[in-house]
Amino acid sequence: MALRLVVLGSGQDGGSPQLGNTEGAGPPRTASSVAVVSDGTVVLLDASPDIRTQFATIAPWLGAREPRRPFDAVCVTHAHMGHYAGLLHLGREAAATTRIPLVAPSSVLSFLESNEPWRSLLTEGHLVALPIGAEPVGIGDVSISAIPVPHRAEFSAAVAYSIGVGGRPWALYLPDIDAWDRWEQAERTVAAHRVCLLDATFGSTDEVPGRDIAAIPHPLVPDTIERFGHLTRGRRIILTHINHTNTLADPSSNLAMAARSAGFEVATDGMVVDFHEAPEAAG
Repeated sequence: MALRLVVLGSGQDGGSPQLGNTEGAGPPRTASSVAVVSDGTVVLLDASPDIRTQFATIAPWLGAREPRRPFDAVCVTHAHMGHYAGLLHLGREAAATTRIPLVAPSSVLSFLESNEPWRSLLTEGHLVALPIGAEPVGIGDVSISAIPVPHRAEFSAAVAYSIGVGGRPWALYLPDIDAWDRWEQAERTVAAHRVCLLDATFGSTDEVPGRDIAAIPHPLVPDTIERFGHLTRGRRIILTHINHTNTLADPSSNLAMAARSAGFEVATDGMVVDFHEAPEAAG
């Protein structure tokens, strides 16, 4: 089985550099999104505002596909801008897709169904709502499970997605969470996966001048390193959803070097994780 996870975007919702800035820390990044590609099946996790250009990253593996079916499913983690705004490219003004399953928590689907222009994507048949709860959803060679996580719920609840293969968890995609200590199953969930992409939005509390970082909570990278450093042996823990102000994005920064020394990886746009190359989890 040719199965791979492709990091389409590794930046926070606004990418890097963000609008109004001429540069950000490290190389340019598009908004956080990944694709799971298996023998022609494509599952998109989060539809970022950069979906149009990100699609070119996976095109070499897709072969001939119906243009109106670029994905076999789209899974949305929550209703914050960077994670669903790209759905607009599936509508009548753009790709005009045909009945692509939209996998998401009921609260996300309710938000989309209640507000235009998102509602038209569903009423016109470009997307078909597929609520995900406690039971996994099977798509091609993989199963998708939703894991609730604590994150700002102005518009919807938030989940992480677990990608299962052959009845076993393989990859965890968790781009947003308020704090690790607010999630009792954090360590257990990370330990259960061979590959984990984790929220690394901010590196310090003072990196966003003029903004109250307490109003946009995320775990700081040093906390993530301390909390999960003992789990890097036997699995790949990849830091993603990196804000344009976060020095983690600069490979030569002290923070990036500390992360690598502790066994972590820093996501980059276009990074590929092949199923057969990922380590067996040590437990």
